[in-house]
Amino acid sequence: MAELEHLGGKRAESARMRRAEQLRRWRGSLTEQEPVERRGAGRPSQTRRGSPRVRFEDGAVFLAACSSGDTDEVKKLLARGADINTVNVDGLTALHQACIDENLDMVRFLVENRANVNQQDNEGWTPLHAAASCGYLNIAEYFINHGASVGIVNSEGEVPSDLAEEPAMKDLLLEQVKKQGVDLEQSRKEEEQQMLQDARQWLNSGKIEDVKQARSGATALHVAAAKGYSEVLRLLIQAGYELNVQDHDGWTPLHAAAHWGVKEACSILAEALCNMDIRNKLGQTPFDVADEGLVEHLEMLQKKQNVLRSEKETRNKLIESDLNSKLQSRLFKNKEKMLYEEEQPKSQEIEEENKESSSSSSEEEGEDEASESETEKEAVLFQPF
Repeated sequence: MAELEHLGGKRAESARMRRAEQLRRWRGSLTEQEPVERRGAGRPSQTRRGSPRVRFEDGAVFLAACSSGDTDEVKKLLARGADINTVNVDGLTALHQACIDENLDMVRFLVENRANVNQQDNEGWTPLHAAASCGYLNIAEYFINHGASVGIVNSEGEVPSDLAEEPAMKDLLLEQVKKQGVDLEQSRKEEEQQMLQDARQWLNSGKIEDVKQARSGATALHVAAAKGYSEVLRLLIQAGYELNVQDHDGWTPLHAAAHWGVKEACSILAEALCNMDIRNKLGQTPFDVADEGLVEHLEMLQKKQNVLRSEKETRNKLIESDLNSKLQSRLFKNKEKMLYEEEQPKSQEIEEENKESSSSSSEEEGEDEASESETEKEAVLFQPF
């Protein structure tokens, strides 16, 4: 949605082309082709002739019925329990679709049946964003009269009035901004500020308590990357967030940053050594889904990343070598100490033995001297006169 061209009278045509591309992608996706298996049977249901009958999810059938404008079929599906806010792979609801197709009758029908006028698609666009971009004043007025917010921000940081080019549309939306008491700057910053607070808390506590979005599987890292919340992204990485985490479609944060052309986010992730070659469920790498103007930058980042990896490996080897050297030195010193400690008792024993031997010799010498003295005395006593 955020990729729509806003070039005067071509806006509506561009929106329809974008929608056609989304439908083409959806029709080629596994979501549309996947049959609903019968409970307990584990196989597609059979026709009377025995050939498989492919039955699609009610959500896919519902969107197709709305797209064709078949209100009778839509009513039947709703009566059977179809979710009026069901989405396709791009997060688009039937209300988004009816708006892009400029089908005011279907818009009214859906809103009257409690379709959510403020539901956002995967790029954060509400139906009012689409109406503002396409210049459909009557649809925009209808949305506003039925509770549409003029302060919801899309993934590009845009509120509906930012997308309006015709003066009448711009005036309508800005007038509603005043009536609804919306602080546009605060609206643009609110999500980022909340994410900053969460990221700091996770960093300080050492525990990441993020919960994936139920519908898309997107994480805080995906959101920060897609919307260019650079400080949030750095804090999440510093907190130890898994760089290559994938959403339900297999997209990593780098896929998201590349697709929405967020250059700085791509640089932050690449320099943190994320895997730049991971493929999503359609087999696409970040290079495949990247904004055209960003492919060259990604290629440069990958070269830089290869250098960083090489430097890191070299540094790690040097650190390992230094540690081994220090360990060997420590072991050698410990061995010397052990040998010294082993030699000490032996040395002391030898000294004691020497002392004992010396003492014994002294005693013997003393005895010999005493004996000689006695002998001399006896000799004197027995000399003839």
